[in-house]
Amino acid sequence: MSMLLLRLSAQDLLTLNSRRRMVPHLAARYRYFRGRDVSDSEREAWAESLVELAEDLVAAERGNVEMVVECAATVDEPEKGGPRLIDVVLVGRHPETRLPSFQLVELKRWSTVTQVEAATAELVSVPGIKKPKKHPALQLRDT
Repeated sequence: MSMLLLRLSAQDLLTLNSRRRMVPHLAARYRYFRGRDVSDSEREAWAESLVELAEDLVAAERGNVEMVVECAATVDEPEKGGPRLIDVVLVGRHPETRLPSFQLVELKRWSTVTQVEAATAELVSVPGIKKPKKHPALQLRDT
């Protein structure tokens, strides 16, 4: 079964959040698909990052862009572990061409990052995290 926690416009996500229903809805869907409760840190990340992304879209007059939250990268389940997940897929139409437009988003709550070395551009250093982390763009590429 393919996983998808939420699919609605940025404006509707903000409405759901204002009613204090967004995080409980996501947590219930997560429990259904994964068979376990979501961590408190994941709940906090949803509450902060998804809302900020939706607010940015609305401020850019793109409140009708659909946000597909925590969806499986493929229809087939991997043999080991759970599905590889994409934090958000933005779905809309290009403002000039009106052609369908998709954007994959890897949400991070990092305030700053620095590249580790030019030779290892796939890694970034994040203040407060000991080991270098994989660059978010490369995380998406590998899903």
